[in-house]
This record gives sequence, structure tokens and C-alpha cells, in this order.
Amino acid sequence: MKNPFLVYKAPALGYAVLIFIMSSIPGYELPKLPFYSFDKLVHLFEFGLFGMLIYRALRYPHPVIKPYLLTLCIGIPFAALDEFHQLFVSGRNCDGIDFVVDVLGLLIFTGISARLNRGRNTTND
Repeated sequence: MKNPFLVYKAPALGYAVLIFIMSSIPGYELPKLPFYSFDKLVHLFEFGLFGMLIYRALRYPHPVIKPYLLTLCIGIPFAALDEFHQLFVSGRNCDGIDFVVDVLGLLIFTGISARLNRGRNTTND
């Protein structure tokens, strides 16, 4: 039998570590972006995927109550800490707009996950 932790929980934890590692890269080492708002799209999809992975970890194999709300309760503070962490990285900054886009990504993509998983492993989404 597959290890449920490795299948359902580890991807969200691993992705959180990846976000932290990427946020630790000094600003001068980052590639130039193709257009001004490209980094906002990156933030939207970065935290959107994170929300989907958290939601999945909370739904399977044993669902928790209110996985959508719990996903936001985990993801939003993580996004805030991610922005705060960048204050201490050379060439990076704490950007409120990035935080707002992170939260927007969490809201949208977790909502999509909840919608796609409605009726499976019944919980109160």
C-alpha cells in the first residue's frame, strides 16, 4: 500500500520548502522578467498551486472539517512570512502587493480545488 503521507502531505510540505528556498535567492541573481507585471503572475500561480496542494493534503486520505478555510488559515500566514523573510534577503523586499496577489492565488485556486472535489470525501467545504 502507498504511504499516505508521501502521497498526500509531503507534496505540500516540499512545495513550502521550495517557496522558502526560492525566496532566499538574492535579487541580483534572479532572471530579468519579460514584462513589468510578470512577477505578479508568478506569485498568483506559485501560491495558487500551494493552495491546491494544501487543500489536497487536508482532504485525503482522511478529510478534515472545513478544508477550504483551513487551507487559507495555513496559506495566508505562510504568504505573510514569505514576504517578511524577503526583508532579510539581499536585493529582495517585502511587498504588500505581492502578498495580496499571493492571497488571491490561494483564494482562487483553492476555490477551484474545492469545486472540483465537491462530493468526494464529504466534508464541509
